Amino acid sequence: MKFWQSSHVFQHPWSTVTQAFWRKYPNDYQSSVYGTDVIERYVDADGKLHSKRLIISDWNIPSFMKFFFGETRGYAVEYSIVDPVEQTLTLRSQNINAVSMFSMREEICYKSVGETTQLNHQAEFLFSVSRIVDEAAENWLVGTITEAARKGLMAMESISVKVEEEMRPALTAIDDIISTETIRSARKSIDSSITSINDAEKFIDSSINDAEKFIDSSITDAEKFIDSSIEYIDSSVDSLTQESSVKFT
Repeated sequence: MKFWQSSHVFQHPWSTVTQAFWRKYPNDYQSSVYGTDVIERYVDADGKLHSKRLIISDWNIPSFMKFFFGETRGYAVEYSIVDPVEQTLTLRSQNINAVSMFSMREEICYKSVGETTQLNHQAEFLFSVSRIVDEAAENWLVGTITEAARKGLMAMESISVKVEEEMRPALTAIDDIISTETIRSARKSIDSSITSINDAEKFIDSSINDAEKFIDSSITDAEKFIDSSIEYIDSSVDSLTQESSVKFT
């Protein structure tokens, strides 16, 4: 049995890389993959997307192995789960033909890391044809999967760039809409503030006018009260003078 693993960081956000994943086949770098067929797809109660696909490809089997395999076309089943909350895309696949002679299992995970996407890829395979060819076959498969992974990265990078180019007009339009709405919102806020200031000025002017009227009225009432008081005092003095026949000077 052989084990193989690799990792890579895409300089693209997870949303872009996952779109590229679903559009990966066919591509210009992996002509050995004939195509894919969706067998099952559903969304569970947690909002995770589950998919089951059939992957059909050409194994490109070396001559020393064709005697045992005969059929060079390979079939594998791929199970994948997309978690939009955790922003992960995990998948595992396994061959479903020639299983009596060899088995190959792959596990891949695309995980969001900030504005980048981390890829972890591992595989294990076992040949059980004969002791004579098993070791050579497993070594051949290590080289094959290494080359396939390299071409797969090139394809994913190419498709990711294409996805971003396609999304750019839409993102620009969204930015324009947001900018327009922001300007409108700012204008409404400014207009509302100006209205509030005008209302405050009117209230202050009204309050000042009311205060001035109150002060004027209070002064008038005070003057009337003082005049009335003086008249009362003068009247009282006159009355007292007459009664006592005393002249006050």
